[in-house]
Formats: sequence, C-alpha cells, structure tokens
Amino acid sequence: MSAVSLVQSSIVHVRHGSPSHRLERKGLSIWIDLDDLDGAARQSALFSVGRFNLLSFHPKDYGVNFNSRSAPQDLAAYARGIAAEVIPGQSVDQVMLLTFPRILGVSFNPISVYLCRAQGQDVLAIYEVRNTFGDMHSYVGRMNGDSATVHEVDKNLHVSPFFSMDGQYRLKINASAAAMALIIQYSHQTTLRLTATLRGVVAPLTTSSLLSAMVATRQFPLRPLIAIHIEAAKLWFKKVRFFGRPDPAASRWTITQTTKDNTP
Repeated sequence: MSAVSLVQSSIVHVRHGSPSHRLERKGLSIWIDLDDLDGAARQSALFSVGRFNLLSFHPKDYGVNFNSRSAPQDLAAYARGIAAEVIPGQSVDQVMLLTFPRILGVSFNPISVYLCRAQGQDVLAIYEVRNTFGDMHSYVGRMNGDSATVHEVDKNLHVSPFFSMDGQYRLKINASAAAMALIIQYSHQTTLRLTATLRGVVAPLTTSSLLSAMVATRQFPLRPLIAIHIEAAKLWFKKVRFFGRPDPAASRWTITQTTKDNTP
C-alpha cells in the first residue's frame, strides 16, 4: 500500500426543500498514512510533507495543531489519544487521513477524516469539520468493522450561514484500496435538509498521476473555498434565510452514536 494516494472524486451537495439547490464538482484529495509521512514525502518530487510544493501536506493544519503557534505535534499520536479515550484498551496499528492537500501552499478543508485501524479493520473515525470563520470541531465514532457503519450526532459547529445550529448529522465513510465514499446528511426536526457526498477512485500518488489528476479535476489553489462562496452567493440571491455565527463549542470533539444501514 502506498504511503499516500490520490483520490479523484465527484463531490455533490444537494439542498433539499424549498428553495432547492445543487452543487457538483470534481475533487482531488489525498489518502495519507500518518504513520509513514517520510515514505509519503518520497513518492514524488511534486509532493512534500511540511514544505512548499505543487501539492503538499502540512501537519500543522490539522487536529491539535490547528491554530496553534507551538511546534506541530504528531497527528497519528493525536488520533491514537482520542481512540484511547473513546475505546479504552483498543490498539491502533495505523492512522489514515482523507483530506484536501495544499495546492501551491494554500488550502481549505471543510472536512478531513481520520480512520484508525487495528489488524486491517477500521475501529474509529474522526470527522474533523471546519468553517470559513476559522472554527473547528470533530465528531468521533466507533466503527463496526464493515461498510454499513453510520455515525449519528447533534450538530456542534456552525458550518453554513444558511442552516441553523439545530439538527443532526448522519456521517458515513467507506474506504478501500481502490475506492472512497464519504456521505454526510444533515436533518432538522427529522426532515432531511442536506446531502453531501464525495465518491472517488484511489490510486498511488506518483509524479505522473499527480499531474494527470490536477488536469483532469481542474484544480487550483483554494478551489473549495472559492466554490463555497460562489454557492453562498447563489443561495443569498435565492433569499434563503441567513443565520449568524454563534460562539463555537468549548469542547474540541463530540462522540457520535454508531448505527448501521445499507446505504451503498
């Protein structure tokens, strides 16, 4: 298995109800082994860890390092620390992270997902969510070891000004050697209001695959952030109700309820 892979995906956001709204675009993520960052840094001359490049991964952008002025801490150890609190006694052999890389030194990550694994099985997911105000909150859930695991949790971070803080999430990630699927559903008073999906193919990161993927997905710096503001402007013109930003939650993360379903 490569220390870092590329995920070329289709990203779709559907706002349910009135007025409805749909966003669809191509995405480019990385799927990186946080226990083998040195190996990841050696895979391509155009990809770096902790320094500038065409594509790069910077540990200081994530987890306990986010908005910190201290020296970056080990992210694999950070994830294992959360796992030890949520599942006492559970060993973790590997920590993988799905995220958008920096492109020419800049990025914005609405969501990054850590998967903690033991003996090849997923045991814990950490959904690290951010907003455009610089706030971050994580939702942490046990994995059942199969593709039917779903995490349910009350919303604890103001993400979109077009949705209130009330409501619940259903979160699901399926990651294999060849495919990736991330599904987020937001409901308010039992009514589904938003479905966001990322579905893509996974392939080892090499110089040639990186260049091909950049062209195929038409990536450029801060594309996710720019897309968010363009879609926000469209919703504003549709006169969707606007909600102000509340103070962020005091806690850094929330434990979810783990359930099952058969959503593909």
